Amino acid sequence: MGRLEFKERLEQLIGRVEAWSYADTEAGAGQPTELARALKSLASIAPTPALATGLRQAQDALDDGLSAEVVAAALYRVRAELEAEGPQESLPPSPGRRSPNRGRSPNRGRSP
Repeated sequence: MGRLEFKERLEQLIGRVEAWSYADTEAGAGQPTELARALKSLASIAPTPALATGLRQAQDALDDGLSAEVVAAALYRVRAELEAEGPQESLPPSPGRRSPNRGRSPNRGRSP
């Protein structure tokens, strides 16, 4: 799984936790169970051990019955850490002005 796909799944999970925090459901309802499953799945494919640890902290908060805001805060920290690491998959450099593939214009330096 690439970093971009991981980030997309993390954003979806954050959205679900935020929606849960505004819903009128009890902690024992099905939502926390589904979120715990999603957290575990995402932690298992995290690109770095530090990100997996952050996701496990969010899962621990959920398992301990803490509020959705606490779980969301843990996920925000994971997102911030992911963004701080920066992109790992870089694009190839674009050809610059002095690229060997460019060559000179055939009309350069000629008067009409």
